[in-house]
Amino acid sequence: MRIADILARLQGRPTALVLVDDKGQETHKTFDDLHRDTLHVVERLRALGLGPGCRVGIAAPSGYGWMAWDLACVELGCVSVALPNERPSRPWAELIEAYQLSVMAAEPAWLEGGDASHDRLQSMALDAPMPVKTVEPRPLEHQPGTHSLVFSSGTTGKTKGLIISAAGTERLLQLYHDAFGVEAQDRFMTFLPFANYQQRMIYYFCLYHGVEFVSVPFPLLFTGLKKYQPTFVIAPPILYETLQALTRASAGPQAAQDPELLTRKLAELTGGRMRYMITGMAPIKRAALDFFWQHGVALYEAFGITEAGMVAWNKPGQVRVGSVGKPAEPGSVSLSDEGEVIVRRDALLSLGYFESSEEDARSTFIEPGAVATGDIAEFDANGFLHIVGRKKDAIITSNGEKFHPEPIESMLHADPRISVAVVLAGARQGLAAVISTKLHEDEAAVQALRAHVQQVNQQLPAQQQIKQLIFTGQDFSIENGMRTKNMKLHRKAIAAAFLESA
Repeated sequence: MRIADILARLQGRPTALVLVDDKGQETHKTFDDLHRDTLHVVERLRALGLGPGCRVGIAAPSGYGWMAWDLACVELGCVSVALPNERPSRPWAELIEAYQLSVMAAEPAWLEGGDASHDRLQSMALDAPMPVKTVEPRPLEHQPGTHSLVFSSGTTGKTKGLIISAAGTERLLQLYHDAFGVEAQDRFMTFLPFANYQQRMIYYFCLYHGVEFVSVPFPLLFTGLKKYQPTFVIAPPILYETLQALTRASAGPQAAQDPELLTRKLAELTGGRMRYMITGMAPIKRAALDFFWQHGVALYEAFGITEAGMVAWNKPGQVRVGSVGKPAEPGSVSLSDEGEVIVRRDALLSLGYFESSEEDARSTFIEPGAVATGDIAEFDANGFLHIVGRKKDAIITSNGEKFHPEPIESMLHADPRISVAVVLAGARQGLAAVISTKLHEDEAAVQALRAHVQQVNQQLPAQQQIKQLIFTGQDFSIENGMRTKNMKLHRKAIAAAFLESA
């Protein structure tokens, strides 16, 4: 497939688009509507004087207008600059100059006061009047094949700017189609922002192949699953772990007498038409994976990073639960001497960074066509990849031994009363574990969890045993800083919050 072909394929198609805003307001459109409205945006950009190589900033929540402006950039040969999915804290003029934008398209509600009269600032509203004068275009020389500039939050929470490749996007979407296919009546639903490039890739896939597309805000996610009945979903582990808990809660004690009750409840909560689900972005509890497979929903674990794209996945006919699957592109994955996952492709998803430290760039883009992921892994005898942990999260003991906390955390998560377990190098001698549980004030439950930790310790060498336990009822979320924007644990923030006060 080619991204440049998407717009033409929309014309005349009645396929449904449903986009729900944070107030619950639904926008119902068809692919043909999107074709017409995108051409209207193209005419606006031409009237402003824009052409190939010009940068267009997009600053808005996910929505129908976002899609139209994005596709208009593709049609004109402009490079979209997708700003993070919240109202910018920096002045518009500063952003326009920092990223050399010819135009900044913004959510109308964000254009009140301040420097909202800037001549390069445009309302994203599709019914806005045509411009009466041009702006001075700023065509730039980009790397060949540049499609978009995006921002990605790494595991440290530090935002990096990445140059996205059209060829890399097209390669990955073709691999995805080959692996998972498309069926009649397929419908995808997302709750993540379009500024996250993975979501744009999926709506490109849906638009190209005629798949119904639904976008809902996170607070309406579980209502949306029931209402819109998607056939496939791609989401971080928190969705599946929450669905597992909700299924058990809705089934109650009757599940012990009715083995099929959990299966029926899970089907109800996911809409009843689910063909498959994919998890990635962070490690998932093994119990959640097993739960979905045991109760009739195929949950495929995958692994990827924005710099390289999808690295490995389980897929229909090729599954090993507990692994992240086999390389999405055969022969593209190798391991360094220390076990770091290296991806080599002639079409990587990213062409490099446009905003990051030189150290990050050198350590990630290690040679032309090769990306070091920062993840330590191993292949099993059948070629399935198993992630051990993040290279930078390795703990080094006083005697120089190095190990990763994730396998220990996985053992702790065997107890369903633990919502999240984070193993850290303790402020004192030995390891510490911060355990989030809703039962943190239940003394009997806390004592049982202490016994569980002791059982885990008995399976570990002395240097890896947990010496300090900290229980909390606090959720680990993006809002409280305990997770990064890509839903991974922010270990430094957790250590600062809990170890320094322990």
